[in-house]
Amino acid sequence: MSFLTVAGVMVRRWYVVLVAVLCASSIGYLWMRDGGCYSAATTVSFTLPARAALLPDSGRDDASVIAFAGSVAGEINNGREPATYASNDAPLYGVGVRQGVLVAIPNTGGQWSAMFSRADIEIQIVGRTREWVERTQRETIQKVFEVSRQRQGAAYTDPQKYITPTVMPLTGGIQQVTVGRPAQMMAFAALMAAALLAGGWGAVIVDRGLAGRRPRDERSAA
Repeated sequence: MSFLTVAGVMVRRWYVVLVAVLCASSIGYLWMRDGGCYSAATTVSFTLPARAALLPDSGRDDASVIAFAGSVAGEINNGREPATYASNDAPLYGVGVRQGVLVAIPNTGGQWSAMFSRADIEIQIVGRTREWVERTQRETIQKVFEVSRQRQGAAYTDPQKYITPTVMPLTGGIQQVTVGRPAQMMAFAALMAAALLAGGWGAVIVDRGLAGRRPRDERSAA
């Protein structure tokens, strides 16, 4: 079927194309109205007793401390395995989440093996409002500290004996994630192109269906 033939069918069955364009326009309108979301990625680091998190001998690369951080993250996740990722550039909103919490452990391994080099827990939070993200961030960090205290029991009475969780500096900020107007217009144009393709395909199907019914109707009338 040539382009001119398809164009003729689209003109003849214009109502099918119109429905496809109206549906795409509704989706595009919702996209354009979307004010974005708010995101926060807070890192809680675990160190050996009475050590500073930013010093080389803090114990953040100690296997036992890393294992302890993993157990705390597992409890924060309600017993599920903590999420792992190979890159820090893996935002939660990048997979389409607009409200949720992800507790992850940085994984420096490859595709087939996991390797945890630091006793860090990253808490990623995405929400529609800054207030919700801020409140969830505060409650999740508090829960990390509480679980850490509970897991160490009596040792927590002596600061020289317990593993210390610390919120890393400059990781508690909340940023607003929005899509620029040029990107929105490009997405809208792509959506309209897809609507025209879908409308043309639908118009061809409807046209063939009606054309097949016409001979039967004529035979019945005869």
